Amino acid sequence: MSTRKRYPHGKKAKFRRLTDQALSPPGARPGPPAFPIGKKDAEQSLRDKITSFAYEPRFGRDFDRALGLYFGEAVRRQRVLVYDEEEMPGFQEWYIHDFVMADGRRLIDRFADEIGPDLPEAEAKWLAAWRAMNRLRLFEIQSVEPGMGVVVRDLLNDEVLTINDRSASRTMRRWMIMLARPHQAEDRVCFTGISWALTPFQKDEMLGAARRLWDDCRARRPEATLSDFYRDHGLDLLREVKRLQEKARRPPVVITPEGHSLVDARAVSDVLNSDAVRATLSEAEEFNYAGHSTEHPDALHFNWLLRGRSHVPENPDHEEGALMHTVEWTAGPGEPSFRSLGDIALWKNRLELSCLSRERLEAGKALLAEVLGGLIRHRRDRVKPLEVETGLSPEGFVPLADTRIPRAERLALEREARDRQTTQWLDTPLPALNNLSPRQAVKTPEGRAEVLEMLKVMEYIDDGRREAGEPSVMDIARIHRELRLS
Repeated sequence: MSTRKRYPHGKKAKFRRLTDQALSPPGARPGPPAFPIGKKDAEQSLRDKITSFAYEPRFGRDFDRALGLYFGEAVRRQRVLVYDEEEMPGFQEWYIHDFVMADGRRLIDRFADEIGPDLPEAEAKWLAAWRAMNRLRLFEIQSVEPGMGVVVRDLLNDEVLTINDRSASRTMRRWMIMLARPHQAEDRVCFTGISWALTPFQKDEMLGAARRLWDDCRARRPEATLSDFYRDHGLDLLREVKRLQEKARRPPVVITPEGHSLVDARAVSDVLNSDAVRATLSEAEEFNYAGHSTEHPDALHFNWLLRGRSHVPENPDHEEGALMHTVEWTAGPGEPSFRSLGDIALWKNRLELSCLSRERLEAGKALLAEVLGGLIRHRRDRVKPLEVETGLSPEGFVPLADTRIPRAERLALEREARDRQTTQWLDTPLPALNNLSPRQAVKTPEGRAEVLEMLKVMEYIDDGRREAGEPSVMDIARIHRELRLS
């Protein structure tokens, strides 16, 4: 039984399904082709010859060892591999082009020595191009041309390549990190095999690991070129990418702007005089009367805002890389905005304060006791975990949209929020910039480079929001203008 895998450059490759089948060494049964099956031109003819050569019985022990290195020793020992169409093309490219056999040579080089002299001229040219270029390399997407391809930059030597790859243009986004094999196809460069992607959030960690490997390679082999490095350490780079991908699949850590973990925190109090409570809260600047509650139609709703006597202690030691969840309240276009700290639902005999952190809950209870005094009597607290679905935006903010607001007013509010957020970001000292604001940091070459890297993350997120039909959270074009980065 076979399955089909679409290659990034639009061709198809057929592979033998290996699910629940014992793996046999080459020669025991036909091996899965490493390349697309199609018209018998020079390129395709060469691919077929390399495939047949790669799975000759004499390479059985090398094949077994390659399986163990790529998939783990358990696969080699048990001789069972659960088929994964995302893995097999990558394994086959690595086995043919990068894997070092027992005699210290690579399969593609042995093919060139043994079969190469008898190849037709056109096939010989293809073979020379593949041997020179087929490496698993670390790239950053510089731009995407929809329906055409992508422009990438090698993160270790800054080489820029234009990749003719329609699939990549549909799935990749500007500033993503890629581990991919560029492949010369006549007058074009395409990706071959399979590629792996990371977000810009993972760039520093991935690039740091790659540079350490490259430094170690040069220390051991001063004569090694970057091409040598990629050929020798492609599998090491792939393992690091997979580690970071696995790390990214873990639930994100989300915090409040004060630096506290998000929880569903509620405090219930008995109300002795609901009319007096309503009047007192309506007069206090810390609370905004918002009419009837949408969550509890039989209750009145008040927003608790960060103004006046409101105060929540800060936690400067929150987990690095945590995402920030913030909600702003404003009376309307042209009006100031305030951070929302929680919500109050008021019934005739009961009041419930709901917040997103324990610290906010304690601060809110203290404020209500100060404002309402004997009008309420605290009964109980309830705190439980909160699962947050995050929609990333610049600087980790997760804005909330209210579709009940008329479109014109909503657009005006979005523009004002975007302007406020942009101004705040430009002038706020940031730990990533050694506690300098972006305006201050760009005055030095090092700071300017750091700000540009931060903007890449913001542009990546902004592109994603635009694709989803969501508004931008920051005016990135304005940032470029004011910091003179363009």
